[in-house]
Amino acid sequence: MKHKLPKRFGTIIKISIISAFSVYVVVTSKVEVVHSLSTPELDTNIVQNIIPYDVYEEVNANLDYGERKVIQEGINGLTIEYNGVKVNVQKPQSKIIQTGKKIISTVVGSMTGYGPDCVGCSGRVGAGQDVRNGNIYYNDKTYGKIRIIAADAKYPYGTIMRISNSKVLGEPTLAIVMDRGSAIKGDKIDLLFESEASVPGITTQKNITLDIIRLGW
Repeated sequence: MKHKLPKRFGTIIKISIISAFSVYVVVTSKVEVVHSLSTPELDTNIVQNIIPYDVYEEVNANLDYGERKVIQEGINGLTIEYNGVKVNVQKPQSKIIQTGKKIISTVVGSMTGYGPDCVGCSGRVGAGQDVRNGNIYYNDKTYGKIRIIAADAKYPYGTIMRISNSKVLGEPTLAIVMDRGSAIKGDKIDLLFESEASVPGITTQKNITLDIIRLGW
C-alpha cells in the first residue's frame, strides 16, 4: 500500500534593482533570459514555490518483518513565478520507503495465560527478566515494546511471534519468547499477565495463528 502526503507552500520575494541588467533563470539545465530590465530602478515580484516531495510506503516480503528501508530519498521541487510567469525549475522526487513483512513460518497453535505469582513461579522468566509489578512487556531493540510469552524449547529465547485470531488480544499482537513451562509444548504458548487473578477466561483458546518472524536473538 502506498500513502501519498502532498503539501505546498511558497514565499514571495520583492526586490529593488538599482541598475539595468538581464535576468536569467536556469530551466532544465538551460539558462534562459526571462526579462530584460532597462530602467534605472524597477521593483520586481518573484514568487518562489517549494513543492514538498511525496512519501510512498511499499511492502517488501523479503525484508525482515518491521524493518524499514529507504530506497529513494525525497527531493523537494521548485517553481518560480516571475512577474506572473511560472517557470518550472525542478520537479519533486518522491521518497520511497519499504517496510519488511518477511515471515519465517506460520503455525496454528493454542494459547493459555499465566501470572508471575503462579505455583512454582519465582517472579522472573526463564530469560531472566523480573516480571513482577506488572512488568509484562519487553523492550526489543527492533520491535519495541512487546508482550512476553512462554513457549516450547524449539523456539529459542528472543523468538518473535505475531499472534492472530486471539479473543483476548483482539488485534494481531507481537510477542517475544522469554519463558518456558512444563505444560507448554509444541505450538502452545502461555501469555504473561500481571497476576494469576488478572488472566481473563477467554485467554485459553485453540486455533491461534502464530507467525514466526524472528527465531531467537
